[in-house]
Amino acid sequence: MEYWHNRWDKQLTGWHREVFNDLLEKHWSNINPPKDGEVLVPLCGKSLDMIWLAKQGYKVVGLELVQQAIEIFFQENKLEYSSIKADMHTKYSSPPFTIYQGDIFDLQSGMVQADAWYDRAAMVALPNSVRQQYVKQIYNQTKPGAVGLLITFSYPEKQMEGPPFSLPDRAVMDYFSNGFEVECLEKIDLEDEKDRGLSNVTSTVFKITRN
Repeated sequence: MEYWHNRWDKQLTGWHREVFNDLLEKHWSNINPPKDGEVLVPLCGKSLDMIWLAKQGYKVVGLELVQQAIEIFFQENKLEYSSIKADMHTKYSSPPFTIYQGDIFDLQSGMVQADAWYDRAAMVALPNSVRQQYVKQIYNQTKPGAVGLLITFSYPEKQMEGPPFSLPDRAVMDYFSNGFEVECLEKIDLEDEKDRGLSNVTSTVFKITRN
């Protein structure tokens, strides 16, 4: 927890993009989410992808640990917001955006009932030890039949200490083997990421459907 607070305090947010994610734009229609539904964005930070989803007509529910990230999101996008306590979280609201600030694993089951979810940098930010808990929370905060778009980042684990932590395709299949159906939409080589000293880096786009 302290790690992420320190990163935001020092503005070491290299994962943040100043443009919409190209794989989101390319594949969102391929997962066929319900029109005008609610989309869950775990570990959302100040992601501009939430703006993109809202522009498509969705209500967006973010989950974020760091209060500063949420406040920056609203400030940079010139959005007025209100906040109230919601159990162990603080709920920030600025329709169509709702963001729960707090530990994702403390969010009560069913607090969110999303029709879809989007994960570009959440699961890869988590170590193996808590990823099964993360998948359980996705299950608990979505409706039956909800669809997700997961974008991974995979590399030989011995070559770098995360985050981002490597998330191989086989691990995705294992983590989502109970209660979900998994479909690979695209796999690409990330040549520019080899600057990190990695011999092989790939990103895979998955459609994941909750049973």
